[in-house]
Amino acid sequence: MDDMLKRIFDELALLRERMATKDDIASIEQRMATKDDIAAMDKRMEHIEQTMATKDDIAAMDKRIEHIEQTMATKDDIVSIEQRMATKDDIISIEQRMATKDDVADIPLIKQAVLETLEAVNEISTIKQNLAEMSQKLDDVIATQARHELAIQSLALRSLVHENEIRALKAR
Repeated sequence: MDDMLKRIFDELALLRERMATKDDIASIEQRMATKDDIAAMDKRMEHIEQTMATKDDIAAMDKRIEHIEQTMATKDDIVSIEQRMATKDDIISIEQRMATKDDVADIPLIKQAVLETLEAVNEISTIKQNLAEMSQKLDDVIATQARHELAIQSLALRSLVHENEIRALKAR
């Protein structure tokens, strides 16, 4: 029985060593969640589940991000655009060289003058051709006139000769 008693005492000692104290239980109670804590956590989990993204949501957002990346201008694109853009000085220079409404108002008159000049230029070739033909005719007339003049002189000379012969005959 002594043995048995000793065993019981050993087991009691072992139980005491392993047994939790009031402080241990109080510490566990402080660290343990209450029903209110679990209810609050449950609400937080429901909120997370309602607001969290699914794999489909993430895939859709990934596609949207890819689309944005493809259509979005990069810094290099912006630099390229800035290099091709007109500066204020360019715009001022263009404005200074641009025609005003008053300048443009004269365009119909200028067009009319150009058309009239073009018609005159087109007539020049006709005038040159007519002039060449007239010059040829004038040369022909001058040549004919020169022949006629010789004929007239010849006839005038004959007439004088005949008059002299007639006078000579009368005088006899």
